[in-house]
Amino acid sequence: MNLYDLDAERNILSCVFLENDVIIEGNRVNLCADDFFYTQHSIIYTYMKKLYDTNIGIDPVTLRSELEKNDMLEKAGGISYLAGLTALISVSDNVSFHMKIVKDLATKRSIKDLLSNTTKDIKKLDSKDLLQFSDDLKATLFDSGNVEDLIIDVSTIAPQVDDVGSIQTGFSAIDSATGGGLNFGTLTVLTGNPGSGKSTFLNQILSNAMSLGFNGFLYSGELSYQMSLDWFCKTVANPNHLSSCINSFGRYTKVTPEGREEILNWAKDRLFYYSKDATADEINLVNAIEYAAIKKNVKLFILDNLMTLECSGSDKYEKQIIAVKSLKNLAKKYDLVIILVAHSNKSSLLNREPHVFEISGASEIPNLADYVFKATRENSEPETYILLLKNRITGIIKKKLKLHFDSDRKRFFTQGKSELQKDYGYSPKLEQGSFL
Repeated sequence: MNLYDLDAERNILSCVFLENDVIIEGNRVNLCADDFFYTQHSIIYTYMKKLYDTNIGIDPVTLRSELEKNDMLEKAGGISYLAGLTALISVSDNVSFHMKIVKDLATKRSIKDLLSNTTKDIKKLDSKDLLQFSDDLKATLFDSGNVEDLIIDVSTIAPQVDDVGSIQTGFSAIDSATGGGLNFGTLTVLTGNPGSGKSTFLNQILSNAMSLGFNGFLYSGELSYQMSLDWFCKTVANPNHLSSCINSFGRYTKVTPEGREEILNWAKDRLFYYSKDATADEINLVNAIEYAAIKKNVKLFILDNLMTLECSGSDKYEKQIIAVKSLKNLAKKYDLVIILVAHSNKSSLLNREPHVFEISGASEIPNLADYVFKATRENSEPETYILLLKNRITGIIKKKLKLHFDSDRKRFFTQGKSELQKDYGYSPKLEQGSFL
């Protein structure tokens, strides 16, 4: 592999002709003449900087004059080579990128030479020599402009607005405790034993988000498309689109064909499911989330559940950590709200006092989460309790919300029943026509 880039080097020099202040950007990334692989480019950049430092404009005429004065014109490629550089590009927008390429390759050449020279005498080196080699290696790396990108001066950080934005859950007690809903850029973990109402709770959060104008995404590792969509439609449907039916198992409720059609029209280009044909590993899932966030403007992602993801790693705990870290990074990078379902571990049944480490799997998971909720059912009652176990945003925890369940509507509701009666807005609004 060649550790040089002819085009990048030539483009930098061309940019200096186009806009002399490009030299300032070179100084910022510590670009030196020696960083150029080609000797003529190193010479040209040296005399370009000399002209700039003496407040002389840099163009083919002034540069040629300076090179001739120092008997360096032929070594720099001659008049024709300088003229060729001026016609390479018309804008300097990408010069910083080209400089980083050249600087990075120069650093790698230096490391290669350092390693080569050290390898020859490796048997003769003592501990002191090896420490000196380590220091030389670090010094070479620190000279790279890429390393400087790892830190930032606090004076360059823009102030944060008071309201970073959030998606309301639709449950007033939770929205109040979290400061207005689930903040953008956060990862939420919802835990609880099977049958505790997690899926219903999430369906209502998803429906509420869509009623507020946010697009949604759902990954379900357990339900088919049809089962998941049927549950969603029942949650969203208004009473006029629900019908009561009876089969051999008893009475049940279904959404009318008209209601289902209206809901699907409402959800078109707004709600997306993860493909059942795709492997559910962290690479595919990350790619799907990035695509949905950028191309489909999705802001709310619900992933049900962690145990069904097939991730890389040597064991199941490492796999989970890799997956959750990837999700947390995505939430921060694209200002998303990501909700991840994780089952409770067996020991949680014995705990009288719920805590965040009841989550089944790696103990690092709750540490990565911004919010942790637990869904529970007590004494075989139809009510579900949602307990806020962690809240990194406002600090309010141990908030307990009691939810009643309506089996016909497939909805939870509080004592005020406002959630049960909520119209999510999927039906087209008919306007009174004029008879004049």
